[in-house]
Amino acid sequence: MSEPMTAVLLRAAELTASGKPRQAIDLLRPLVAANPRHAEAWCRLAAAHLDLGEADQALDSAKRAMVLDGEPAWPQRLAALALSDLGRHQEAAVAARESVRRKPGDWRCYVVLAEVLADVPDGAVEAFDSALHASQLASTEPRAFQVLGDAALRMRDWGTAEHAYRTAIKLDPSDADSKANLATVQRRRGARPAPVRLNKLQVWRALRTLSLLLIGGGVLALIAGMPRPTPYLGFFTGAIVLCCLVVALRLRPFSLLFSLRKLAVTVSLLGVSALVLTAWTVALLFGATTMQPLVLSWSCAVVAGALVYVGGGRKR
Repeated sequence: MSEPMTAVLLRAAELTASGKPRQAIDLLRPLVAANPRHAEAWCRLAAAHLDLGEADQALDSAKRAMVLDGEPAWPQRLAALALSDLGRHQEAAVAARESVRRKPGDWRCYVVLAEVLADVPDGAVEAFDSALHASQLASTEPRAFQVLGDAALRMRDWGTAEHAYRTAIKLDPSDADSKANLATVQRRRGARPAPVRLNKLQVWRALRTLSLLLIGGGVLALIAGMPRPTPYLGFFTGAIVLCCLVVALRLRPFSLLFSLRKLAVTVSLLGVSALVLTAWTVALLFGATTMQPLVLSWSCAVVAGALVYVGGGRKR
């Protein structure tokens, strides 16, 4: 490479890095026109177009560099970023993976792969793995930890995100983006979940259904069990118990059922009724012939049913 060309490329890189990509493009266009087979010049031009938001021109320049002898992964990285800006996210991921394949020891390839995968459906896990690998390859590069923090933030891995952003800030104290993202992570990490509220209407309806099952089923069991219950009656009462279990699932969250006294008493009575009925069902299957547990279960259900009517049955 001639000395003047080297100076132009360095100057173009400085202009792009300092936020003057248009001036860099003005320098590079005559250079690539005079040296169309110079891969680095095309890559510099693609990078400047990217910084200016001209994704189409950046992609064209990156494609020109791909077919030339030069740095093997750089054109692929630039093409991946340009494709991502153009909304062609799947193609961007393919180009980024190709850059990793061509130069697996370059942390910048993994950073680009993590960046473009952020917009790919189901790409969060691979993006996180790529960003983590980049941070392991480049433990002194703030950009690697910025991207790791972003990937962890998308996965709600607050601990990793906070550690990554803190590391990025330590490596680059002027990194305003990482500071803002760190504040976001700390706010979300410290946020308490909204309190769970009891759906009283749903609870009273479920309790009404339970009481009807236990009262009605108990009456039928009393009639069927006279004068002496048989083990076959256990299959009927067992079915009642199973129906009660299904209805009871609508009472969640169970921890809130005892927040009101009347509700707590009603739930307790229905619970006792169901437990006694369950125990009596098991006893029947083993040959028991007593009816007293069924009478106790039915009595508890009747009292609970009255409380359901008073507490929630009349509310519409």
